[in-house]
Amino acid sequence: MHVVITGASSGIGACLAREFHQSGAEVTIVARRSALLEQLKAALGSRCEVVVADLAAREPARWVDEVEARRPIDVFINNAGFNISGPFDAASPPDVERMFQVDLHAPIALARAAVPRMIARGSGALVNISSVAGIVPPAGMACYSAAKAGLAAFSEALRAELQHTGVHVLTVYPGPIDNGAQQENEAMYGAAAKAAPWGDPRELSRAVRLALLRRRARLVFPRFYAAARAFPQLARWVVDASTPLISRDGIRGALPNAGDLTKGRTFEHP
Repeated sequence: MHVVITGASSGIGACLAREFHQSGAEVTIVARRSALLEQLKAALGSRCEVVVADLAAREPARWVDEVEARRPIDVFINNAGFNISGPFDAASPPDVERMFQVDLHAPIALARAAVPRMIARGSGALVNISSVAGIVPPAGMACYSAAKAGLAAFSEALRAELQHTGVHVLTVYPGPIDNGAQQENEAMYGAAAKAAPWGDPRELSRAVRLALLRRRARLVFPRFYAAARAFPQLARWVVDASTPLISRDGIRGALPNAGDLTKGRTFEHP
């Protein structure tokens, strides 16, 4: 099995690469930062190839042909993404535009490059990493939530469209994931951040692999957040009641999800 994972230089993406590689798959890891990719490749050993690509580029999918020519892609995981959080009016338009490119437009373009070949073969799987924020958008994450909601809608609709082709589509909705940067989330949300259940990226990666094996349509992780999808009105009330006022003095942190965990205004995509 050949698995391609975007945003694989750190965080959830790197954990996904380790999980699938340990299960016996050949993995192609994709990200911007070649040094981190090479470190991960060295740690994994054989059955790992590296692609250095910036998904914010005008043609984010132009590398897919070369990878497909080397070995057909069985599983394509759209994981790369980053989050701008804080007051909506404090985010710069270029940052917001870049976030939508990486979090929404690039995954669609990559699916457009990979899925037709899967349809022709009658097999394959596409995994789109959305977010619980796309189901119940919290204050301070307006643009990020919009991008992830768009990706979720695309993924769910595509699953329905492809259900008789042999190509499976899995939509993943992570809640907050502990990648070691909770302090940044706490800076913006305070005690509310500490009270929220956090997931482990290694456990999420295992859950993704098992969900694929079981051909599940969607995965909400940690399981606690499944209630947000089942009872959206109740979830909306809880989020509104528990989220503190967001500071107006600028962007102060971000909820880690599919992105890299660097400090500052945004979580850059790996």
